[in-house]
Amino acid sequence: MSDASLQEIAIIADRFEAEASSASGPGAAIAWDSASGSDIGRVRHINEDAFLDSQEQRLWVVADGMGGHSRGDYASSAVVEQLRAFPRQISVLANLQDMETRLQVAHEKCRTAFRKHRPGTTVAAMLAHGNYCFGLWAGDSRIYRLREGQLEQLTQDHSQAQEKYARGELTAQELTNHQSAHVLTRSVGAPKNLRLEMRYTPVHEGDRYLLCSDGLYNPVEPGDIRAT
Repeated sequence: MSDASLQEIAIIADRFEAEASSASGPGAAIAWDSASGSDIGRVRHINEDAFLDSQEQRLWVVADGMGGHSRGDYASSAVVEQLRAFPRQISVLANLQDMETRLQVAHEKCRTAFRKHRPGTTVAAMLAHGNYCFGLWAGDSRIYRLREGQLEQLTQDHSQAQEKYARGELTAQELTNHQSAHVLTRSVGAPKNLRLEMRYTPVHEGDRYLLCSDGLYNPVEPGDIRAT
């Protein structure tokens, strides 16, 4: 798995396009199936989660409205509605640029929709292209991959606790339950500027991917996620 900016993607795009367009290439044989769902849970009266499950576009999205900010449901819905209209193109670079633009539009809508509120949401989006998957995210919604029985978190939370862990101020055990684990450093809508992170990873036959909010991975142990 590699970190990648759009500029880096541009450099390697020709290789991706050759693999994706080759009828005999490994990407041509990959078939996708998916399922999705959401539950309001036991804490809030409004479900502030939104998701997109589009096998046709090979695009999957989870957005978790931020409960500490008014109208988190508006923010998560704005993200999904922008990406729902995503027109898949042949070029992986064009697809990623379009996704980034649409998320920027959702960000601006959240910033200007209400006078007194700045609704915010996390986003985790995954685009399958050829025999690669591209993850684009902000906040603490996650993308996991199950490969040969091993569950791996492909995204890194954008939180104050994660930054403290990176600086060596927290241990791995302290990271999960630290009070700043839910203080996000990136999101759609709430901060002035939208900062997205992107990674790509090769797809292997038999891989399974999970996009989810903290409403799943906080109460459910990684071993139970893997087993399920």
